[in-house]
Amino acid sequence: METFPAVYFGFATRYPESGERIQLGNSYQFDSPPAAPDQRSFVLTLQGMCYFIDGAGSLDLTREPGRNLGKLEKFYNNHKRAQPFLLNHPVYGQVTCKFMTPLQIPEGIANGDGNVPPFQVELIEIP
Repeated sequence: METFPAVYFGFATRYPESGERIQLGNSYQFDSPPAAPDQRSFVLTLQGMCYFIDGAGSLDLTREPGRNLGKLEKFYNNHKRAQPFLLNHPVYGQVTCKFMTPLQIPEGIANGDGNVPPFQVELIEIP
């Protein structure tokens, strides 16, 4: 299984509603535990991403792989939202994920030599 290529990111973790809560009379509520593991989602804010061009004017997918936007785009096109991959999460270690939403690459920075502003990628954990 391939590993998510970008390494420079901030992250947020979202937990789903889990279990059931039933409101009863007199301010009493009944809570039941979840029947399955929580499926967390991760919102990564990618920073410093850049397209790199080699000496022949072609897209260079080998240069600085941790922030190479061409490599990330190829990775997304190979996986789309259907194929799982590994995310090296800074807190939880290796987590199996899929893309939760399609990749949205922002407009490049004017005169930025292939750099783009920070942008978000949403992933969902496969428990």
